[in-house]
Amino acid sequence: MALSLKGLLYRIFIDPLTMPIRQGINSLIRPGDNVLDVACGTGALSLSLAAGSRLVTGIDLSEDMIVTARQAAKRMNMGNTSFKVLDATDLSRYSDSSFDAAVTSLSMHQFDHKTALRVLSEMKRVAKRIVIADYNCPIGHGPAGLLAWMIEWIAGGEHYRNFRLYMKSGGLKSLAGEAGLKISGIKIRGQGVFAIMWLTASETNDSIAN
Repeated sequence: MALSLKGLLYRIFIDPLTMPIRQGINSLIRPGDNVLDVACGTGALSLSLAAGSRLVTGIDLSEDMIVTARQAAKRMNMGNTSFKVLDATDLSRYSDSSFDAAVTSLSMHQFDHKTALRVLSEMKRVAKRIVIADYNCPIGHGPAGLLAWMIEWIAGGEHYRNFRLYMKSGGLKSLAGEAGLKISGIKIRGQGVFAIMWLTASETNDSIAN
């Protein structure tokens, strides 16, 4: 299995910054859940969930990221994880309600609007509950919020355009409503920069403390 330089750089520099988000998502996953991690990247979230879950499946379009995730799982001896190169807009290989929960972290703002809705639609179909972490809208004021905007501006190109559209259109709350998802609760993290939402497609309203 070849070493992925891109994946290694993400694991060293990006994963430590997102630890509070992973901890927040972990607190919303029930022991023994079968979990799908969409846009799993280096597998940091998948591997943190694996300790309390029955099975975690991580998917990502980037082969570099999947290579990195598989290497990390092997190194940590996490036998209840699997990682696949897969487009999250087409999860047809999984039947309805195959997973107890589907999660994704810091992916929605990267997608164009149409793709984000298609991903949410597939997550809603294959999982009973959905947990999403992404930028809060509006992003909190102060140094942390300014840093978030700077990071996205530096990313530039299509990424930055999608981020700006995400913010302009209302972020996660707007996307959830368009996708027919009910927000059961929200946790705000990182000085108001990040929001973690628990959503369902049913009328069930299990509250989450802020």
